[in-house]
Amino acid sequence: MNLPPYDDIKIRETQDGKLEVLDILRHRFVSLTPEEWVRQHFVHFLVECKGYPKGLLGNEIEIIHVHGASKGSFVRKAIIILLSKWSGKKVVYHIHGGGFKDFTKNHPKTVTYILKRCDTLVALSESWKDYFIQEIGCKDVKVVPNIMNVPHEDHRKRDPHLCTLLFLGKICDEKGIFDLMDIMEEHADDYKNHLRLLIAGIGDSERLTNFIKEKKLENIVSFKGWVSGQEKEDLLNISDIFILPSYYEGVPISILEAYSYHLPVIASGVGGIPEILADGIEGIIVPPGDKDKLHEAIAILANSPSMRLEMGQSAYKRSLSHLPSNVEASLMNVYSPLLTP
Repeated sequence: MNLPPYDDIKIRETQDGKLEVLDILRHRFVSLTPEEWVRQHFVHFLVECKGYPKGLLGNEIEIIHVHGASKGSFVRKAIIILLSKWSGKKVVYHIHGGGFKDFTKNHPKTVTYILKRCDTLVALSESWKDYFIQEIGCKDVKVVPNIMNVPHEDHRKRDPHLCTLLFLGKICDEKGIFDLMDIMEEHADDYKNHLRLLIAGIGDSERLTNFIKEKKLENIVSFKGWVSGQEKEDLLNISDIFILPSYYEGVPISILEAYSYHLPVIASGVGGIPEILADGIEGIIVPPGDKDKLHEAIAILANSPSMRLEMGQSAYKRSLSHLPSNVEASLMNVYSPLLTP
């Protein structure tokens, strides 16, 4: 995957499902995202960004908008931030990922040094904004909601006789997927012919597929691997409930996408999730790691189509502020004060 020329960047979807608005101020800013292709080698990273130094030396780019998270992403983006400041550019750092607090605890001086050299930080929720101001000491922090695709709904694809749960996310313990698999195993006889779980994502796929096979769950659990585009839309259209029992989160774009398809959500009350999911309104919040509460929430929604419908309507209304046109306005509020009059 190559970076498009900085003067011809459009809206695109990254491999991890984030949408980046890159055409708001043509010739006036560059957006750099933590894509998979820069994760291994700095040399590869610099080669792919070969057009970036040219933009730093000119006068037509005023703002560098950097998207990043923790761990390797932070290190790579720190290089871009320092180079940008050395070149006299304004820097907006857009921070994603629920693990940023733990990363900061392990590297407090480095994180503080980099963040305080940015002109503006963009947080995904008010709670994250408060964290950056109160714990890091950042001055200018603005909230910009996650952006999502315009949905393409087709409710005719849903099976009226089968309740379908959908999990979209990384296959790892932190996302709670293996807690969910334990529940599917324990209640397999109850779920048979009544409920199924669809899983899509990347990560510890071998562990997941082995679990499904060893526990003989093929009739109620289906793993789809990595999906995007039409495949993801199809899964959202055939599902009745979205589920994300994570231990750590920021503001998951997957929940917002589910909302846009009128899906109620079962999720853990971690990170910024309580700011976008009101318990009993758009879905049900459960404590992370509490399998009994998770099973109870599944049972409540699986057995109540009317509740799913009502919560789905509330979820859809909540999603509207995350459509591209609304997020564009939020981005303009970030950029405008930084631009030369």
